[in-house]
Amino acid sequence: MPHHKAKALAKEFLRSDNCKLYVKAFLIYTAITLLLYWYIAISMWNTVPNGGGDVYQSLWSLWWVPASIFAMHVTPYFSHLVYFPIGANLITETLMPLAGILTYPLQLVSLPFAYNSILLLGFILSGLFTFMLIFYLTKNKYASFIGGLVFAFSPMHIAQAVGHLNWASIEFVPLFVLMLLMMIREKKMRYMIGASIAFVLVNFFGDLLQGIEVVLFIILLIAIYLISKERKEILNAEFAKLFAGFIILALILGSPFLVPIISGMLQPGTLSTAVQLSDIPHNLLWSNNLVSFFVPSYYNQQLNQFASSHMQALYGLAYQGVIYNTDVNEKISYLGYSVILLMLLAIYFDFKNSKLRKILPWIIIGAIFAWLSLGPYVQTMGTVTGIPTIYALYRHVPLFNLIREPGRFDLMATLCFAIIAAIGFDYLSKKTTARNVFALAIIFSIVIIFEYVGFPVSGATIGSMRMNASVPIAYSQIGQLKGNFSVLMLPALMNTSSQSPELYPGLEMYYQAAMKGKAIIGGYTSRFNISQYNSVDSIPLAASAGYLQAGEGFIYPSPIISNSSNTTLLWLAMYNVKFVSLIRSAYNLTDQAVLYNYLYGVFGSPVYSDNTTFVFSTSNAVLGRAGKSLVAYTAGTWIPGYSFCSQYCNSTIASTWWGSNVRGMGIYSPNAIRVNVSMEAISYLNDTPLYVYMNNSATYGTKAVGKIGLNSTFSKYAFTLNLTSGFNQVIFYTQNSTAVPSSYLLFGAKNITVTQIPK
Repeated sequence: MPHHKAKALAKEFLRSDNCKLYVKAFLIYTAITLLLYWYIAISMWNTVPNGGGDVYQSLWSLWWVPASIFAMHVTPYFSHLVYFPIGANLITETLMPLAGILTYPLQLVSLPFAYNSILLLGFILSGLFTFMLIFYLTKNKYASFIGGLVFAFSPMHIAQAVGHLNWASIEFVPLFVLMLLMMIREKKMRYMIGASIAFVLVNFFGDLLQGIEVVLFIILLIAIYLISKERKEILNAEFAKLFAGFIILALILGSPFLVPIISGMLQPGTLSTAVQLSDIPHNLLWSNNLVSFFVPSYYNQQLNQFASSHMQALYGLAYQGVIYNTDVNEKISYLGYSVILLMLLAIYFDFKNSKLRKILPWIIIGAIFAWLSLGPYVQTMGTVTGIPTIYALYRHVPLFNLIREPGRFDLMATLCFAIIAAIGFDYLSKKTTARNVFALAIIFSIVIIFEYVGFPVSGATIGSMRMNASVPIAYSQIGQLKGNFSVLMLPALMNTSSQSPELYPGLEMYYQAAMKGKAIIGGYTSRFNISQYNSVDSIPLAASAGYLQAGEGFIYPSPIISNSSNTTLLWLAMYNVKFVSLIRSAYNLTDQAVLYNYLYGVFGSPVYSDNTTFVFSTSNAVLGRAGKSLVAYTAGTWIPGYSFCSQYCNSTIASTWWGSNVRGMGIYSPNAIRVNVSMEAISYLNDTPLYVYMNNSATYGTKAVGKIGLNSTFSKYAFTLNLTSGFNQVIFYTQNSTAVPSSYLLFGAKNITVTQIPK
């Protein structure tokens, strides 16, 4: 489109009545949003919603994208600053690259200010763009306003916005639908351009999963056109050219992000990481309960009594005899009885007038997305009925199955239901006078807000609805130090026994942003691989601090008996860790004292302390002890606990670790020496050969340095090894037997000791 023509169209639009109407709608949605989130709006620079580690992860992502592009000149889709030194592939993360870039000026105020600006705009613009979409369909400003309320302030949106900034930013979905419909109906290039821009914003200001839903919406809409009397709208060369242009332009505009994503997806293991936890139990865990469509949201202050008193039934899950804790935010799907009434009116009047011609496409598409949101099997009151849904098939479609949380299909379902409800109000308004229409609009708006949100928010709950986002000054000071080094923050691992397991790892990523280019050991990404986890778990101090937080005591469960402090110092030296910090709020006072005393004993007095943080320097301890003694540590895949229990190995469980091929241990030796290795070992079968290889992880050579015959009861074994100076790798390998399924772990060990043989 020529520049002068675009400028003329912009001027014409700004002078139009529609523009004035949109401005009014924008201001009203803004007022409602500020009323809803007043407790955030009054302290936008240092307070964020209480959404746990996901919120802190999003804060880090907002910082990371412009920092990687403008300061470090690297791709934002990989970072060595978390899970150092392995790094993290961020392709499958909720990165929101456009949000990070476009809010860079706001980040100069503070990261929380940028975060909260995106959050609030997500509600305001969701209302405005839905208003514009429905006004295009109905030309009824009151119906359009109600439809905007339904989509923008739906319980689904409010619940997701608590912890997921990417799902607070759903505003570009209705904008895209508007541009697509205008492109289909009016066949103008400007709407094709608008659809392309909106599609890119859906994917990269919002979320790639939103983009998948939009693609599915396009497929369904075109299919409906093809079987309807309006098929001529799309069966013509003009639309074909515009649709092809939309695809090409969207690919071009999105190429700065699509190219690294596609390149990364082609790397081995990326797709398997992307669909991590996308099995039936987890799909069910994140699916809507059929009953929850009709029960007010847990977050509604006035109407949540039933939801609060039936948490397990509504938001929990019982599957195959196991009771699962679930994420409430993923299972809230309340429609609202006022909205259901308007939808029924729409069905009644539209059937009477045109046999559902106006609303049938929205009914079909909304019903399909709502059906998908139920997950693989229908759930009622926390129980899986065994009745399959279309998601049971959908989950097998490559790429589309990246949506592992079926409840998020509420997004398109809610938009369709908002349109149907608005059309219902439009029909209703034609049955009364203009004055009564205004009164009805006010009444329905108040009822919808009351059903969805609930006002006012009681002062007693404010503290639980927001989190302080201030950063201890120590991390800013660390960021100002010269040189490249890393920091270990404790606890560094997710605590699975916690109600918010990702809280502290997420917080550590947020703190890392304050340290600029200094890396952290560990971190929090929604999808991670075992190598990243092991890079942290291999450090005895990090593992023990995690077990301490989980109530297991300050222990380092391992089949290897060794001085865990020396092992810790060796890893800290290898990872170039200059500081170890302790987040005090992660521990009760007793456990905090235990961990503090250990850190004090190893590193000396902290170099920084306040009521939130202790920071210890590792320099003296690492220089004095690291690499000066024999150290053995586990390597490969080991599973703690007898009988493959998921519990940690503590005093009540034999410290037996079961290994699947390939597994073994690493041994660091300051000199070339000969050592004796002894262990207690067991197998599921008698006379199972256990082969021992040295420094050969890629293949199993014909010459083993040791061979042990294992039995189904614990026995003691010993063998000798010749170690070279530096790092040595010991591989234990058990051949699978046809008598035992390959999924079984044939080899268990405990009390492994490595001692030097005197010359």
